[in-house]
Amino acid sequence: MLAHHQAVPQLHHPLHRDLQSPHHPQHSDRDVSGGEDETPTSDDLEAFAKQFKQRRIKLGFTQADVGLALGTLYGNVFSQTTICRFEALQLSFKNMCKLKPLLQKWLEEADSTTGSPTSIDKIAAQGRKRKKRTSIEVSVKGALEQHFHKQPKPSAQEITSLADSLQLEKEVVRVWFCNRRQKEKRMTPPNTLGGESPHALAPGHGPPVDGPLAPGPLGLPSTQFR
Repeated sequence: MLAHHQAVPQLHHPLHRDLQSPHHPQHSDRDVSGGEDETPTSDDLEAFAKQFKQRRIKLGFTQADVGLALGTLYGNVFSQTTICRFEALQLSFKNMCKLKPLLQKWLEEADSTTGSPTSIDKIAAQGRKRKKRTSIEVSVKGALEQHFHKQPKPSAQEITSLADSLQLEKEVVRVWFCNRRQKEKRMTPPNTLGGESPHALAPGHGPPVDGPLAPGPLGLPSTQFR
C-alpha cells in the first residue's frame, strides 16, 4: 500500500475541501490509503512539522499568531495548543494530514514576504488581531458628556435609546458611561481637608500626641506643667 503514496507536496488541494468535505468518510483515522487525495507518510509529517517550527521561529511568529492567522486567511481559527501539538506530532494522523496543507500554505505566504516589512507586518497583524478599542468622534463624545451631566447612571432603556440616536452599539455606550463614572471618581478628591475639621488647626486643640512630648515654653517637658 505504501508504494502508492507520493511525496509531492499538497499545494494544489483547497483547504476547505479537506476540512469540510472529506472524500472518504468511511476511512478511520489511520485508514487513509487510496483515493484521489495524496496522503503524506508519517515521515513526511514529522519532517514538515520540524521544518515548520524552525521557519515559524525564524520569521518571528508565535504559535498563537499562526492559529489566528489561519482563521483570518481561511476562516478556520486554530488554538495555540493545536499548533503546538502539531509541531510536537501529538495530533491524530488524520488531523495532522488535514492541518499540514494549511500550515504549508501559510508558511509559503510568510516565506514569500521575506525582505518586505510591510507584508510581514500584515501577516503578523492577521495573527495578532484583538478586539479594537472603539474610537468615538468628538461630536458624539460631546453628546455623551452632556447626557452624563444630566444622568451619570442611565438605565438600560436610556442606554439603548442613546445608542440608537448616536448610531453606536449599546455595549459601547454602556462601557463609556462606566469608564466616565470611574474617571469622575478619580477627578473628585475626598473632602477630608479644608472646612470639615475646624478644630484641627485651632490653638490648643491639636491632635493627641502618642509619641514623646514636645518641650514646654521653658525647655522642660510639657508634663511639668500638667
